[in-house]
Amino acid sequence: MTETPQDTPTSAKKILCVGLCNIDIIQVCETYPEEDSDQRCHASRWQRGGNASNNCTVLANLGARCELLATFSDSKTFQFALDDLRDRNIEFGKCALHHEASVPLSTVWLSLATGTRTIVHSNPDLPELTLEDFRKINLPEYAWIHFEGRRNTPAIVAMINSIRSWNNLPDNHHRSKVTVSIEMEKPRRSNLDLLVDGVDVVFVGKDFARFLGHASARDAVQALKDSHPGPYTIICPWGSSDTLAMDGCGQWYSQRTYPPEVIRDSLGAGDTFVAGCIFKLAQNEPLPAVLEFASRLAGRKLASYGFDGP
Repeated sequence: MTETPQDTPTSAKKILCVGLCNIDIIQVCETYPEEDSDQRCHASRWQRGGNASNNCTVLANLGARCELLATFSDSKTFQFALDDLRDRNIEFGKCALHHEASVPLSTVWLSLATGTRTIVHSNPDLPELTLEDFRKINLPEYAWIHFEGRRNTPAIVAMINSIRSWNNLPDNHHRSKVTVSIEMEKPRRSNLDLLVDGVDVVFVGKDFARFLGHASARDAVQALKDSHPGPYTIICPWGSSDTLAMDGCGQWYSQRTYPPEVIRDSLGAGDTFVAGCIFKLAQNEPLPAVLEFASRLAGRKLASYGFDGP
């Protein structure tokens, strides 16, 4: 990661999302299918997915300059995802391409009766990102870098440490530093290793919090702040219940949700909330306004199929 001769103006800097890009095969069903049954779905579609990938979709829809850093398969099937990234003006030129790797797929059943989504993942051999992949980026181009917590935890920690080292360079005192956020969603204890110096914002998923034994967002936030103290902001959405957050000074915030009358598509609602928070935090909005905006944005997404409206 080399410095450019002149720093990129803050207003022109990008948001980088680091994590997974896959293909979702989505079936909209009247009810969740019974085992060993044969039935028609209400509708079906392909959609580019993955947490970091979805974050970029929402950010691009909001008008942000954003870029995805992920690993790609060179399979012809994966061209669908690349075409969609181009259509949405999401940059991906520094992604790592792997030859003869399988396409990561997620099969998704959306139930119209309950509004739930059930997901079965497949990712047999596509490698995760490495520190060497990350070093291809030029840090002065970015205002914010967001990491999706995945199985390559040591590599992600090394990436965060490299940003912290760059932020702390003596000749960077006059530059805008890169803000770092992480998402801990999957029920994986190694996610806790991501709570290192240099992280500014932490998003805690309900599934991960419950995996740790916490029965509420408040319990999860307090426990993580107690076990991993630091000046970071922590945000924990809890499904249809209120989102709880604590800023770097220890101030609590609570935010109601805005569920629609009819939930059409809950796939990606959490990614929408995270992207909405990043979008407003990157504009230096106060945390209450950030949570309000993101909560309303996620509510509107629940009422729509995909990320482009009804």
